[in-house]
Amino acid sequence: MTSYKSRRAGLVEWAGENNLEAFIITSEVNLRYLTGFTGEGLGAISADQAMVVTDRRYEVEAAGQLSDCEVLFAEEGYLQELALYLGKLGKSRVGFESRHLTYASFQKLGELAGDVELVPTEQVIEKCRAVKDEREITAIRQAAEAIDQALQAVLGELVVGVSERELALRLREEVMQAGGDDVSFDPVVAFAEHSAAAHAVASARELAPGDIVLIDAGAKVEDYCSDMTRTVIAGEPDEKFAEVYQIVRGAQQAAMAAIGPGVQAAEVDAIAREVIDASPYRGRFGHSLGHGVGLEVHELPRLGKRSEDVLAAGQVVTNEPGIYLSDWGGVRLEELLVITEGGAEPLTKTPYLEL
Repeated sequence: MTSYKSRRAGLVEWAGENNLEAFIITSEVNLRYLTGFTGEGLGAISADQAMVVTDRRYEVEAAGQLSDCEVLFAEEGYLQELALYLGKLGKSRVGFESRHLTYASFQKLGELAGDVELVPTEQVIEKCRAVKDEREITAIRQAAEAIDQALQAVLGELVVGVSERELALRLREEVMQAGGDDVSFDPVVAFAEHSAAAHAVASARELAPGDIVLIDAGAKVEDYCSDMTRTVIAGEPDEKFAEVYQIVRGAQQAAMAAIGPGVQAAEVDAIAREVIDASPYRGRFGHSLGHGVGLEVHELPRLGKRSEDVLAAGQVVTNEPGIYLSDWGGVRLEELLVITEGGAEPLTKTPYLEL
């Protein structure tokens, strides 16, 4: 059984346990996960068959990727075609992805589908996606290798006068030179006090001596993402930079030691946060410790204060504490790792500063 068929079988089993006769897929990422289809479309999965609605723009992709699914080419719209299919299928209670079907589309589909009861569900497929199989981990590992190579090449080009935008562009180029298909998100390149913005947008600002340099970037390989952050300084680090950097690194290492299967994600966040809150920079770590990475660069599990997720072997997550001071700058250190039966293995390898 292919991985796609196995994934669909798991969804069908879950649907049956929850008194659903079929399941509608409206997230293109989830459709990709369940069928391998890389085009635009909708899907419906039942014990009888898997169906994908798309249009003629994706005829080539459908022919090559959906040999084990029924394919319908919409002539008047995806929802109309889906409603007709549900009517022919004869299923009366059908689940849908509440986070991915807009209210307007829900209303329209309800009108078109007639007697079909549409039942909202919450992150059913995303929870399955959280644990990766070996093929997925291999792709993420390759994406991690690509961003490692790209980032180390760009760090070698830190010269006074280079702009944030120039380095962001060079990261894109280096990712593809390193075997990545593309970056997994717009690279964050931030100098000096701009680095205090956790998700800064690269600007025309030029590098000056003594500037903090924060770079957050990732690569994609076969649609799977990587994500990594390093913070360095243009020149010799001063006492404050060394202090902040070492506190953040200590928080990251404390969290890394705690990560493993069966551990509450919120507990790991708390361990890292305690290290920073015990320092002079209490309260300056303003985001969650980490997140899952896969077909999307942000997915389950969530490593944050209010997370109810439990870590499991096969999950790929980030570990990224930071300290941000608006009048000075920020330091964030982010490692991508895969959770193993015995703990965790770092996938990104770019060295940290020895201070």
